[in-house]
Amino acid sequence: MDKEFLYDELLDDELLPEELMTSAVAQIRAKENTLLSDQALENLMNCQNADECIFYLLERGWGPTEHNTPEELLKEEKEKCWKLIKQLCSEKQMHYFDLFRFSRDYHNLKAAIKESYIQKPVKDVYMEDGTIPVEQLRKCAADNDFSSLPYTMMRCAEEARNVLFQTGDSQLCDVIIDKAALAAVYKAGKDSGNELLREYGELKCGSADINIAVRACRAGKDSDFLQRAFVECDSISVPRLAAAARNGLDSIYEYLEMTSYADAVPEIKKGSAAFDKWCDDRLMKLIRPQKYNAFTVSPLAAFVLAKENEIKSVRMILSGKINDLPEDKIRERLRESYV
Repeated sequence: MDKEFLYDELLDDELLPEELMTSAVAQIRAKENTLLSDQALENLMNCQNADECIFYLLERGWGPTEHNTPEELLKEEKEKCWKLIKQLCSEKQMHYFDLFRFSRDYHNLKAAIKESYIQKPVKDVYMEDGTIPVEQLRKCAADNDFSSLPYTMMRCAEEARNVLFQTGDSQLCDVIIDKAALAAVYKAGKDSGNELLREYGELKCGSADINIAVRACRAGKDSDFLQRAFVECDSISVPRLAAAARNGLDSIYEYLEMTSYADAVPEIKKGSAAFDKWCDDRLMKLIRPQKYNAFTVSPLAAFVLAKENEIKSVRMILSGKINDLPEDKIRERLRESYV
């Protein structure tokens, strides 16, 4: 069945059988104790080098110990998280988590289309753990037949491939697929009937629109580009943001001051990295109350987001240690912890 219609089926089944859901939530609440607190991240920052950081993480339950390079450790921790969620949820319930994986599908779609365009394989470009097998996407792109994909993905894939092959414009190809990816996440959140997933989709879409507006304004992009790139959402008026983007950065900031993103404006002025941190920290504030919502998938979804946030912070620390970055530069990019 097309994923476009999948969430409508799930709406009447948000609640698992009570005893199963409470058991799953209890196990997740126990796992929350293994997440790194702000103090633990501070301890990690105080390590002298990456090797000390890895030793500290292994002591905290990361691992296994035979995977002791930074990338292997981070990859293993993400895999452990998803393995746990799959153990706790039925196959049907796992569809609630698809919106966290859609970005990987659409990234892989871009890679497959570009690979077919240059007509040679590209190493280390695909992301794991999407909802659609990489080889399926590669075959679709190579055969120019996307009919096996969900309908909305099929349509954007056909348009993006035609644009790339007819014009060679890889940026426009990216814009088409990135917009479809955002729309998929937003729709899945809306259709889920789950408050946390809806708020997640809203934040992802709204923040992406803001980033697009700022980048387009700085690059002098025209109205056609904005129209192609923006995705409608409740927290942002696309027509007003587009008009502001055409008038300059100050107009964007002025518009955002009237939205729920008003307190993000100082961070947006600092740059995209600061705004990304604001978004991640806001997400942590949104998900913390969900740990007590024991009869829905929300605590499990919150744990996944918390773990991804934690991995992002650890990655920044490890990268900073490896590249001898000043501690203040690392600290200013660290995310708030969930615990």
